[in-house]
Amino acid sequence: MLKPLTKEFHEEILNLWNECLPDFLLTARLFDQNTWQSPYVLQEGSAVKILDDKVVGVVIAKSWHDTYGVELNKAHGWIQMLLVHPDYRQQKIATALYKHAEQALIEKGVSKIQIGGDLGHLLCGIPLTQQAGVAFAEKFGFKQLVESVDFTRMVTDPQALPQKENAEFVLLQPEEQQQFLDFISNSFPGRWTFEANDYFAKGGTGRDYVVVKWEGQIVGFCRINDEQSAWKGPNYNWAEQFGNLGGIGPLGINEHYRKYGLGRAVVKAAEYYLQQRNKTTLFIDWTDLIAFYEKLGYSVWKNYGIFVKQVDEYVDTKR
Repeated sequence: MLKPLTKEFHEEILNLWNECLPDFLLTARLFDQNTWQSPYVLQEGSAVKILDDKVVGVVIAKSWHDTYGVELNKAHGWIQMLLVHPDYRQQKIATALYKHAEQALIEKGVSKIQIGGDLGHLLCGIPLTQQAGVAFAEKFGFKQLVESVDFTRMVTDPQALPQKENAEFVLLQPEEQQQFLDFISNSFPGRWTFEANDYFAKGGTGRDYVVVKWEGQIVGFCRINDEQSAWKGPNYNWAEQFGNLGGIGPLGINEHYRKYGLGRAVVKAAEYYLQQRNKTTLFIDWTDLIAFYEKLGYSVWKNYGIFVKQVDEYVDTKR
C-alpha cells in the first residue's frame, strides 16, 4: 500500500533523496520552496512507500492550472521525483509509485509526462550518470528528446558592464515592473512570463532581473539569483554545495534585436552584477546551448536527459 504525501514525511524524504542522489544535496530550504509551497503538486498523484516503519520510496507529480492569467499546456504534466532506497530496489516499488502517478496525471487530462523540468523543478531531467533511472524511464515508454547541461564558471578577474551603442544593461527597478511584464508577455509568452509574474507575486522587487534597454525600451533580460532572491530560481538549487554562488538564466532577447550581440552581452552584464554581490562561482542550469556558453568560459557540471512520454487519454470505466 502507498500512503499519501504529507509534510510529516519531510525529513525522511530529504534523507532518501540525499541517499539516492548524493551529487545533488537537497536542503530543507529547497524542498520547502519547490514542493511544499508549490500549488502545482498533484496530491492524488503523489505518494510514499513505507516498509519497516520508514519511507523507502516516493513519487511527486505536478500538473498545471492557469495562474496570473498565463496559459500553459494543461496536457503537460511532470514527475518531480521518483525515488526508491537502494536497499529496497527490485521489489517493483518504483513501478507501483510510477503507475500511481501516471494514472492520476491521465485522469487530470495530461497526455504528455516529463520527468523533471516541472514548475519549481529540482532537476531538469534524469542525470545521465543515473543509468538505472534512464533504463527505468525507457522501460516505461519515455523517450529522450534532448541532452541538457548545467554549467559553472569561476570568476576571479574584475568584470565590467558591456558597452553597446544604443543599449544599456541595468537592474530592473520596482517602478518598471509592469513595463517588464508587458515586454516579457509579448516577447516570451508562456513559462518565462509565468515565472516573471510568480517572481513579483512572491515579493520580488526587480533586483534579480538584468534588463537590456535599447534607446530606453526593454528589449531583453537575464534572470540572476542569490541568497537574497525572493524566490530562488533553479540555477540556485545547489548553492549550498558551492562557495559564493550566483545563478544566471534564463535570458532572452526580443527577436528584432538579436543581430546586435545582446545575448552574449547580457550574460556578461549578469556576471558583472553578481560579482558586485561578491559571487565567485556562477551557475547556469538546464541549457543545450553548449557551444554558446563554452565560448563564454563555462564548463559542464552535470548532463541530463530530457525524457518525455505520450500517454493514452483517460477513459472512465465506471460509467
